[in-house]
Amino acid sequence: MKFSKKTGLWIVVACSLSLAAPAASLAARRIPPNPETAKQNGGDYWRGKKIYGEICFSCHGVKGDGKGPIWRTVMPRPQVFISPYMKRMTDDYMFSVVKFGKMNVLKNRTKGHNVINGVPTAMPSFGEALEDAQIRKLVKWVRSFGKSEQPKDAQSRKIFADACSQCHGKKGLGDGTRPVEDQDPEKPFISHIQPPPMNYHLKEQMARFDDGFLFWNIKLGRIEVTELKKYDFMKSYGHLLNDKDIWSVVRYVREAFINGKPRKKK
Repeated sequence: MKFSKKTGLWIVVACSLSLAAPAASLAARRIPPNPETAKQNGGDYWRGKKIYGEICFSCHGVKGDGKGPIWRTVMPRPQVFISPYMKRMTDDYMFSVVKFGKMNVLKNRTKGHNVINGVPTAMPSFGEALEDAQIRKLVKWVRSFGKSEQPKDAQSRKIFADACSQCHGKKGLGDGTRPVEDQDPEKPFISHIQPPPMNYHLKEQMARFDDGFLFWNIKLGRIEVTELKKYDFMKSYGHLLNDKDIWSVVRYVREAFINGKPRKKK
């Protein structure tokens, strides 16, 4: 897409910047991704719980609420595992992020390892298309999703519809055409884009991001905002944990937090 700052009109020349190419490969596959693969890959729930209690809880919290002992020192805030958002994320993606680190997964620097279910996709930059004032207005407008009334901002509405809705959905529910593809958006779906596009209506997820991060994320894109502005991201743990250990953590997170079915030892 190309945006004219003088006229304020969107001229559609591509589906969505560099996001168009992965969509074509997804369309050819036509198979909704499977979220739960940790069990098949040898993940052990109790082993995962032990490792989570030693390493992961400090950021993500004992209850998976993203509020561990050091959560206030991290920006954006740690992922909230108990959020409905996580049901759209696949085990393959979570495994890859723990093993290689989020930026390496999004940059495809994973030593030949590929995410099987879903396509790792970073938020692109819109800094060349939008002026800073437009981005700030857009952030404010996006924040209003889920509230009783949205500001009457025709320009932000137009920008969102043309540039953001393909991923984030027309109503900001994270159910655009690219993550949903051939699935029914009215039913629980697994996102073809990993991580899933944000559902702006989920308060516990949106609380992770301050306005500064959202501004730079739109302006620079997810990879650049991390590298240039030094925002935090999930680091790699592949040097500390073997694959079975990581699958065990993923299985524990999936069962205890995402599915909400923690076990009790007999």
